[in-house]
Amino acid sequence: MATRRPRHWCGHYPASPGRWARVNSTVLAFDYGSCRIGVAAGQNVTGSAQGIATLTTGGVQGPWPAIEQLISEWTPTALVVGLPLAFNGRETPLSLAARAFGKELLERFGLPVTFIDETLTSVEAEALISSATAPGKRVVDRRKSLRDQIAAQLILQTYLNEGASRTNLP
Repeated sequence: MATRRPRHWCGHYPASPGRWARVNSTVLAFDYGSCRIGVAAGQNVTGSAQGIATLTTGGVQGPWPAIEQLISEWTPTALVVGLPLAFNGRETPLSLAARAFGKELLERFGLPVTFIDETLTSVEAEALISSATAPGKRVVDRRKSLRDQIAAQLILQTYLNEGASRTNLP
């Protein structure tokens, strides 16, 4: 009998065969974008997630020093990357870039990376923010930063909610 995959599961880069996040562990999630990367942290034991940072992809070293600092601070046992698929489920240029980002995470930090379908998480995050904030230029800048964090939080919450069925995957 074939193993049933969770609805949002889009692939996995295991750090080593059979290595999955421990039940009581921290997980970091990334909402990868061409300009910004939203980051969220969560716990498998509580099933909760929170946005913790918005990183910029530009600069000489890119986001890697900031990601290294977050990994050192939060000591995750697994990483999750949102995969922006088209509405028909096909990969897009940005989803290919997100996969390359996930592969780089694996190579740099040796932690297992799971990809989760993030379709419409940024739209959902924007709706949550706009209903809670007033308009204005400074608010718009803060909204962009918050949107990426909340999108990462939604990606991570999906991962945590589907964790039980994912642990049986090869």
